[in-house]
Amino acid sequence: MIFEILTSAPILFFLLGLFSRLIRSDLEIPHPLPKLFSIYVLVAIGIQGGIHLASASFALDYLKVFATAILGSFGIAAVAYALFKQFTNVANAASLAASYGSISAITFITGTALLDKLQIDYGPYMVAVMALMESPAILMAMFFYTKNTKNSTSSLLQIFRHSIANQSIVLLLGSFFIGLLIAGAKISPFYEGIFHGMLTLFLLDLGLAVAKRFEDVKNAPSGLFFSAIFLQVAMAFAAFFLSIFLGFTKGDTFLLMLLFGSASYIAAPAAMRSAVPEANPSLYLSLALGITFPFNILVGIPLYLWVVQQYGG
Repeated sequence: MIFEILTSAPILFFLLGLFSRLIRSDLEIPHPLPKLFSIYVLVAIGIQGGIHLASASFALDYLKVFATAILGSFGIAAVAYALFKQFTNVANAASLAASYGSISAITFITGTALLDKLQIDYGPYMVAVMALMESPAILMAMFFYTKNTKNSTSSLLQIFRHSIANQSIVLLLGSFFIGLLIAGAKISPFYEGIFHGMLTLFLLDLGLAVAKRFEDVKNAPSGLFFSAIFLQVAMAFAAFFLSIFLGFTKGDTFLLMLLFGSASYIAAPAAMRSAVPEANPSLYLSLALGITFPFNILVGIPLYLWVVQQYGG
C-alpha cells in the first residue's frame, strides 16, 4: 500500500521537482501555466464534489463532519498559537496559527485522488468542509493577535471578508455550487479525464517551489521546526480519534486527518500578510510549504491511510 502511494505519478513528479532544484537544474514551468494548473485542479475537485453531493441523500453525518471541521479549525489555531508563541513573537505566532489552523487544498486534492484510485468512498461534502476550514483559523489567530497587540491594521470583519474572498475559496465553493446546479450534465471528459495529468504537472511545479523554501527553513529556529512537525501529526491523530468516536467512514476520516494535519500556504498567508505586516512571511511560508506540505505528501498520506485502513471506519 505505502509503496503504491509513493510510486504514484503525482508523488514521483513532486520528487522530480525537488530533485531538479536540488541539483540546480534549469527546469522551470513557464508562467502562467502554474496558475492554470492551480485553477483547473481547484475547479475540477469542486465541481465533482457538487455533482456527487447532488445525487446523495442528506444524512446527519454531514452536520457532524461540518461541526467537527469548523471547531477543529478554531482549536488547532489556538493550540498552534500557544505552541509557536514559545519560540517567536506574537505577530509570527499568530500568522503561524492561521496557517496551521487553516488547510492545504492541494494536500486534500492529492488525498482525494488517491482515494479515487483505491476506490475508497468519501463524502462529496468534504469539498465544502475543506473550504469552511479556512476562515475560522484566521479569525482565531487575529483574536490572539489583537488581544496581545495594538498594531493590527485590519478589523476582524475585513479579515473574514478577505479570507472568504480568497481566489482558492471562491473557486472551490463557486464550482462546488455550480456542480450542485448542473448535476447530470455530461462534463466528465474535461473535469475527470485529464484531472490526474493536470495534478501531476501541478505537483511538479510545487516540488520546484518547495525546494526554493529549504534555505528559509534552515534559518528558522529549531524549536519551530520540530513544533511544526509535532503539531501536524498530533492534530491529524486528534482528527482520527474524533472520527472513530463519531463513527465517520474511512474515507472521511482519512481526509479529516489530512485537513487537520495540513497548513495553508495560500489563503491564510495572504490574509496575514495584509493584516499583520510585521510578521515574517518567509517564516510561515517556509514552514508550511517547506516542511508541512512535503511531509504530508511523502509521509503523512501513506501513514494516515495505513492507520485508517487498519483501525478506522
